Amino acid sequence: MLNTMRRSEQAVIWRENLRTFRVAAWLGWQIEGNWTDPLAFLIFTILRPLASALIVVVMYQVIAGGERTAFFSYLYISNAFFVLVIQVMSGMAWAIMEDREEYKMLKYIYTSPARKFAYLLGRAVAKTALGLLTTFILLTTGALFLGLSLPFDHIAWGWLAIYFVLGMIILAGLGIVLGGIALVVARNGGAIGEVTAGMLLLFSSAYFPPDVLPPGIQQISLALPVTYWLEGMRRAVVGGILSGPVPTASGPIIQPISPMLAQWNDGQLLAIVFVCAVLSAVLSLLFYRRVEHWAKERGMIDRTTGF
Repeated sequence: MLNTMRRSEQAVIWRENLRTFRVAAWLGWQIEGNWTDPLAFLIFTILRPLASALIVVVMYQVIAGGERTAFFSYLYISNAFFVLVIQVMSGMAWAIMEDREEYKMLKYIYTSPARKFAYLLGRAVAKTALGLLTTFILLTTGALFLGLSLPFDHIAWGWLAIYFVLGMIILAGLGIVLGGIALVVARNGGAIGEVTAGMLLLFSSAYFPPDVLPPGIQQISLALPVTYWLEGMRRAVVGGILSGPVPTASGPIIQPISPMLAQWNDGQLLAIVFVCAVLSAVLSLLFYRRVEHWAKERGMIDRTTGF
């Protein structure tokens, strides 16, 4: 009888979490797209990633002299998936700042029966969806018009799906940590996500393989879960480890773009990403609950400092 009651309570909690998540996701989408009509929003959503892709291509053209080597694929694919890093991580922190200081609704959410954790995740869904659309547009445009070598018959769809799910857990965990920090900082909490994601451009092997980084930064890069997630996504998209010719005294040889990351086979890399996802989910939940407790004790839920 007691077990039946507990299962019933758990079912009610799950339904409440799902309902809160669904409503928060709808609200987040309305906030993202209510500034203009749907057609203009669609055009803006498409043109913005295309402009960023062209900037990357032009930079590569200037440096490499127009030659499309394997490093171009490394750089372009990393850039396409890094959009998700920015959108997911900044979405959590920005949701806190918007609801607390711009709309002044966070205090009402906390006094309502809504599930706060599910609400925070739901509010970030719109930015995640826009990031996923942007990634798709970038990869498609690169393959069709910008010389990106992306044979669709070589894509490892199973690996891609697994890495995508695990990556969303990792990025959501990091975003929750940043959301917790935004809850207790006085100003500019909404910029924490973008600033942190910008730093990861250097440290996470998105633009530079860890092999070419200075020793200290190299160790930081190898300690970040995003580094291994991006490597997994690159392998899934191209169907293996990205390799290219490297000049030597005896002539060019073919070797991986990042020999340091290539030392992990697919199973080992997946195990690393899986462990990172589990740790991110557990530790971010514990961190946010602790920080949330501090915010309640110190009256930070309803303060306004940035608007």
